[in-house]
Amino acid sequence: MLGLSAATMGALALAACGNNGGGNSNGGGESGTLVVAANGLEGKFCPLFTASAADQDVVSFNNIALLITDRMAEPVYNGIEGETKEYNGTEYTYTGPADIEMVQNDDGTVTYNVKLRDDLKFHDGTPITIDDAIFTLYSYFDPTYDGSATLYSNDIQGLAEYRSGMATLASLIGNAGRDNTDFTYFTQEQQDAFWAAVDDGGTKFAQEIVDYVKDPENGGSEDMTVADAAAAWNYPDLPADATATTFFEAIGAAYDWNFSACEAETAGTALSELIPEDVYAMGTQGVETGEAAANVTGIVRNDDYSMSITTNGVDATMIYQLSFAPCSMKYYGDESLWDYENNSFGFKKGDLSKARGLNGQPMGSGAFKFDDFTSGTVHMSANEDYFKGAPKVAHLNYVESQEADLVTGVQAGTLDVAAPSYSMEVEDQISEINGNGEVNGDVITTFLHDYRGYGYMAISADKVNVGGEPGSDASKALRKAIDTLVAAYRDSGVKSYYGDTASVLNYPISTSSWASPNETDPGYAVCYSTDASGNPLYTEGMSEDDRLAAAKAGALTWFEAAGYTVEGGVLTAAPAGAKLEYQCNIGGGGKGDHPTFMILQEAKNAFAEIGMNFIVNDIANSADLFASYQSGEAEMWCAAWQSTADPDMYQLYHSQGSTNYYKINDPSLDELIVAGRQTLDTESRKTIYKEAMDIILDWGVELPVYQRSECTLFGTARVNIDSVVKDQTPYWGWKDEIEKLELK
Repeated sequence: MLGLSAATMGALALAACGNNGGGNSNGGGESGTLVVAANGLEGKFCPLFTASAADQDVVSFNNIALLITDRMAEPVYNGIEGETKEYNGTEYTYTGPADIEMVQNDDGTVTYNVKLRDDLKFHDGTPITIDDAIFTLYSYFDPTYDGSATLYSNDIQGLAEYRSGMATLASLIGNAGRDNTDFTYFTQEQQDAFWAAVDDGGTKFAQEIVDYVKDPENGGSEDMTVADAAAAWNYPDLPADATATTFFEAIGAAYDWNFSACEAETAGTALSELIPEDVYAMGTQGVETGEAAANVTGIVRNDDYSMSITTNGVDATMIYQLSFAPCSMKYYGDESLWDYENNSFGFKKGDLSKARGLNGQPMGSGAFKFDDFTSGTVHMSANEDYFKGAPKVAHLNYVESQEADLVTGVQAGTLDVAAPSYSMEVEDQISEINGNGEVNGDVITTFLHDYRGYGYMAISADKVNVGGEPGSDASKALRKAIDTLVAAYRDSGVKSYYGDTASVLNYPISTSSWASPNETDPGYAVCYSTDASGNPLYTEGMSEDDRLAAAKAGALTWFEAAGYTVEGGVLTAAPAGAKLEYQCNIGGGGKGDHPTFMILQEAKNAFAEIGMNFIVNDIANSADLFASYQSGEAEMWCAAWQSTADPDMYQLYHSQGSTNYYKINDPSLDELIVAGRQTLDTESRKTIYKEAMDIILDWGVELPVYQRSECTLFGTARVNIDSVVKDQTPYWGWKDEIEKLELK
């Protein structure tokens, strides 16, 4: 991993050494500055549009959630008075900002009655009312909403009718084409400005991608055409004489001309810097094109502090959707546009520009107020009006940090809290620093719990297939061939990196979830452990050499099923649309520092023995790794999911899921995912999700690799360890009671 710059380290040192004493008071008994390590800050701090895990942490520090869950991810329905629940032999009381009642009606609908506390305040001192919650819901429901949340996918009464009859201005102009003469929904002037921006800034944007792909350092060559470069960037259908302008038009069409979404394709300059602001705004500017309902009938305001939400049927995920943060309508919207009785909800329908414009200047109601985001650090101050009590620390600095600096940062005192990826190496490093052979000592105190996500290797169905048919049996066989060989190296690789602190995973779900299959369950199987005929590859007591030989033989049967030619145990020819060379991207910091890196390297050698060139591309910058698969460019990649409290699979695996980067599209899987949302019976849902996971594995788009432990390190000399949350779980950690944390 890259080290911190001298400037950043200096800022850390000043924050840690200058403010951690008791002399800096914030007027309410609070003192000191808590310095917390962050990774992946993007600056999207408005709850509506936040995306990265680091930005979401900032949102959680700055905001409250209507619904909270306990240590087992069970909803706390009586948040105002609080609920006491037992965990690990100890009783804990949970309080939240609202009471939520779920009522199953005789007609099959379900109503959620939400009652807010009447003493909640935003950071500007204004009261939080149910109007703010309704404003937030309508923001999520807006037809132009393009954030990562999927609340609009729930079957709330009247929601579909409300979201109909509107398209973005850019999509209307772009889809109409350059020769359009119908100006029903936009003007000639707007059309001219749009295409001028495409020809200028859009062309430059696409040309940067072309130049990047052609660069020999990126595996390209100078004699590549624009069409060649576009194909390498996952746009294979451009004509041979395509220009950079043609390429950008294909990019725009792929994102339905949402320019902010097109940013995912950047190879350098942000698109927002290349096209005029007014044209850029067209990508999210709503235009009425037909009939639409004036409101969402399932959202009913009862009084200043209560509302009801009614869904058309049972939806097991809906209760968790109520964990959204109520945003200030006066701050993120327009108070003059609030008129509930006349269907005006704090902004003009189709125009979320004000909220988008405040992404970098959030204002919430959480334990800490946002001050600024400068030089890679989010500065926050204690909220004395926080409903659970003013924090014990006066300031919180959330500092962009590199993985390699986390443990030493806590050791040196430049960080108070850090969460490095836990491994055998990290465990040994902490024990050595403490000088007592333990992970808890005078320098560092370590809190461990199962991580609620897991590590995986992904394969894009769009990029790795036979004959351009991602869902065919041959394409599935190709991906399963790759999975079968890589899977054989998981045991040794995970053991080498994590020791006893992680285990090999066989299903695409964290073992911390109640929906995770157990080894004793009927039908449980080690993934990718059979040949193409369904015969087991491994037997008990097999030597390691025999296991690996069996894996290669098994992989070859899958390659043959995919249409490859195999001669003498070696691949000699690939079927149409497939190759003898594939690349897997991995974020090992450019030096192999990743739990799956050794697995890929060992598999690379095995692939070479059977005639496949398996390229392991170790990417130094994690943002580049994310961009490679979010843009659809990557053939394969290694990453980790962080799962939500509910095991709903819509976002990741449904054909319409917002982060379905695997490009899996299976009607049977879609039906199961929807069915899993339509029952509240846990055992039924577990059966449904097991069947869904079997389909995902059959597609071969995901190889589960490891389930690891998660650690949080605290500087023992600076943090009062007795004030840190006890019995931490993936669903209840130190951040959930941050107001209680004290510095010495």
